[in-house]
Amino acid sequence: MKKEELRHDPVRENIVKGVQYFSENTGTVLQVFAAIAIAVGGLSYYNHAGNIKMENASHLAGRAQNTFINGNLDEANVKFERVLADYPNTPGAVQSLVYLLNTAISNNNITEVKRLLSENNGAIDDPRVLAAFYKLQGDVARNEADFASAIKYFQKAQNIGSENQSQVDCQLNIASTFLAQNNYENAIQILQEIIDNSDVGFNEKNIAEELLAYAKQKMRI
Repeated sequence: MKKEELRHDPVRENIVKGVQYFSENTGTVLQVFAAIAIAVGGLSYYNHAGNIKMENASHLAGRAQNTFINGNLDEANVKFERVLADYPNTPGAVQSLVYLLNTAISNNNITEVKRLLSENNGAIDDPRVLAAFYKLQGDVARNEADFASAIKYFQKAQNIGSENQSQVDCQLNIASTFLAQNNYENAIQILQEIIDNSDVGFNEKNIAEELLAYAKQKMRI
């Protein structure tokens, strides 16, 4: 390489410029590095704290589940409520919510079911659990003759559910809600779709045929 080429070597010139810039702006460069280090450290701490939170929630929910299995329902429910309050948006909280809802439904405590659904709306990410969550909200709304809300929740559950069985169950719920409204045309349309679906099981297809016969009979009256 000639002296002229060495003198004008762009790589060498960039290195020299970089060293010169660092020397003249040491404070600024160090501040940038410090900010990056703090950001990385903060992210690591956040992830670590999140993992500890989920572990604590799962541990406490597991203890509550064991208490529930042993028959100490009141004590178990207190633990489940604590998980919901202290560790929201964790798998342990979802597990606790399922147990609390099951207890409320078993006791036919609709007021408690509505409270749990209302206070924990939007706290579930698992698609299957969320679909069941919406279905339960639809059941409550239909029980209170709020048919428009019931259909909305059943449709949400149907859209989320990935399994054919879950979707068919939602369709049956929507059809029965239309029947409760005396909306026979929409009910018949949904029921016919179920019957025409070759993937639908025998029991569900049999229910759809019975409801379809009922709807057609009502339309003739």
